[in-house]
Amino acid sequence: MGVPEIGQGYRGVDGHSGYLLRQAWHAFRGAMEQALRPYGLTSAQFAVLSVLARSPGASNADLARACNTTPQAMIGVLTTLERAGLTRRHPHPTHGRIRQVTLSPAGRQRLDAAQPAIRQLEHEAERGLGAADIATVKTWLVTTGQRLERRNPHPA
Repeated sequence: MGVPEIGQGYRGVDGHSGYLLRQAWHAFRGAMEQALRPYGLTSAQFAVLSVLARSPGASNADLARACNTTPQAMIGVLTTLERAGLTRRHPHPTHGRIRQVTLSPAGRQRLDAAQPAIRQLEHEAERGLGAADIATVKTWLVTTGQRLERRNPHPA
C-alpha cells in the first residue's frame, strides 16, 4: 500500500487543512522554481524582487519578514542578488547600521520578465473558481496567517 495521490484519502478534501496547505505550497513552489529557472531566479530571489518593487528601501530584516525567512537566510539571498546586479544596498539616512535595499534597473527588468510566468501559475491554481471563491480563499489565507503569527510572532 503506497501513499495516495493528491486528491485521494488524507491528501484530498478529507485531509487536515494544515497538511493540505503545505501540500499545495509544496506543489506551487516546485512549479514556481521550474517557471523561474529560464529567468535565472529562485523563488526566494523572486520574492525579494517582488517585495522591493512594492517596498523600495526595505531593510534585510524587513525583507526577511515579508518573504517568510530568517534574517540570516536573507543575507545570502541579498548577496547573490547584489552580485548579479539585480539589487543595490546603501546606508539608511538616519540609522547607521541599517542598509536599505532597492531594485537596480536590471533587477526591475528581470522581475518584469519573470512575473508573467508566476501570474500564469496563479491563474492555473485559481482555475475553475469564481471571483467570490478566490476572495474567500485569499481571506482565509490572510486571516490564517494573522492568527497563527500571533502564536509565534518572531519565527526563527
